[in-house]
Amino acid sequence: MQIKIKNIERHLGEEKVEFYSCIGSGAGIWVGESPTLGQCIDIEFDIEDDFKWGENITTADNQKSMISVEKDCLRFVAQVVSYENDGCLTLKLGGTILFLDLDNAPMDLKGWIVGEAQSVKLYPTNL
Repeated sequence: MQIKIKNIERHLGEEKVEFYSCIGSGAGIWVGESPTLGQCIDIEFDIEDDFKWGENITTADNQKSMISVEKDCLRFVAQVVSYENDGCLTLKLGGTILFLDLDNAPMDLKGWIVGEAQSVKLYPTNL
């Protein structure tokens, strides 16, 4: 996903980066060489939260990829690509593919979901 860096906060050896993208604004912990303010860069997300159906992820009314920051969480709306019986959920968020671990979801899960994540890491892809 192509992003533009809008803010960098350094605290206890970590860099929290806030950014703009074509599907909204987001934030996460930067992993890799430090970015600069205003830099446009391609990234991948790693969302490390444990997702439980009906708690931090559920069916979305909206059918358009989007991200936003609400109450220190990354809120996202994404399209379901697949859901496997081992709990692996594959999502399409804009042009990015995400893999999440999900408990207690309906086995016939399809369409669009909305989720909230607190543990988001951002990796530059160097593309």
